[in-house]
Amino acid sequence: DNAATFDRMLPFMDNLNVVALDLAGHGLSSHRSIDASYDIWMDVGEVMAVADQMGWERFALVGHSRGAIISGLIAGTFPDRVSHLVLIDGFVPTPQSGDTAARQLARAIRENNRFGASSPTFFHDFERAVQARVNGFVPLDVRAAAILAGRGVAEDPRGFYWSSDQRLKAASYTKYSTEHLKSFFLAIAARVMLIQANDSPFSPERQQSELFGWVPQMQIVQMPGSHHLHLEGQAEEVAAKVQTFLI
Repeated sequence: DNAATFDRMLPFMDNLNVVALDLAGHGLSSHRSIDASYDIWMDVGEVMAVADQMGWERFALVGHSRGAIISGLIAGTFPDRVSHLVLIDGFVPTPQSGDTAARQLARAIRENNRFGASSPTFFHDFERAVQARVNGFVPLDVRAAAILAGRGVAEDPRGFYWSSDQRLKAASYTKYSTEHLKSFFLAIAARVMLIQANDSPFSPERQQSELFGWVPQMQIVQMPGSHHLHLEGQAEEVAAKVQTFLI
């Protein structure tokens, strides 16, 4: 996804100063250098750099999926800076046990080398690129895919292609353990709302729902819809809940 993931929500929200980011390797942002990685903690400092550039001493974070995970880490790392935290169908990354660390690193090296040397898939026209996203790993409707494609699809003489860095598909070099993650989420001081989509492939049962106890102040809202409910038919309803929570 990219910053356009919030395009259908924002028209229904008032009196908020919103900065939507293309994280590194996404949308119109540059790809990271070949010697860098896309492990999620890399984004923490980059998002904080934007907040500092904006002159925000305290601010709210709204994140979806990977962006929600990153937002949670930011709120735990800098609890004095984040006033409100809205997580849309995302909460914590999958923890890593110590006995899998070597296998994780080996997999990451292989996949980063492979994806770093690979080319994106090229399509004959823009519409086919959109349809590929509709039928992707996490399906979404055509309108939502077209919105994301507005920032995510580029064109060169070979055709149309999704411009996100191929290395985003690679495994992380290392992951946090349960104890590491617990230390982040126990430190969160912000008000927290988690919006869960009823038809999401990332349901609470698959996302270690017992870990929600780390953030006792978290308000959990179940809503109809799929993983991209904020970009599909439930956009207005999601926006209303977020607006009420933030204001």
